[in-house]
Amino acid sequence: MPMRNWSNPELAKVAEMVTTWKEAYFSQVGPGEGWEVLCDELREEILEFIYPYVRKLYLMKVLEKEEFEAFLHFCDDSVEELRNMIKEKNYASEV
Repeated sequence: MPMRNWSNPELAKVAEMVTTWKEAYFSQVGPGEGWEVLCDELREEILEFIYPYVRKLYLMKVLEKEEFEAFLHFCDDSVEELRNMIKEKNYASEV
């Protein structure tokens, strides 16, 4: 997924962090199946650390509603992209 240009520099840094986490989780994927649990772990990290911070930015009116919602979609998309990357890696190792 190409990195989106966020109008808020703070949000851009947080998005970069989410992308880095996604890549770090993917680097842990080994042979075989069952690695989809990493997607759940990424989602949990986002819910525990990222969501409260971004929500606070929204509540403090640092972010507009549209950008807040777009960022939440970005986080969901990042988790799904990790899931697809894992599936592709598993498929490639079977071939």
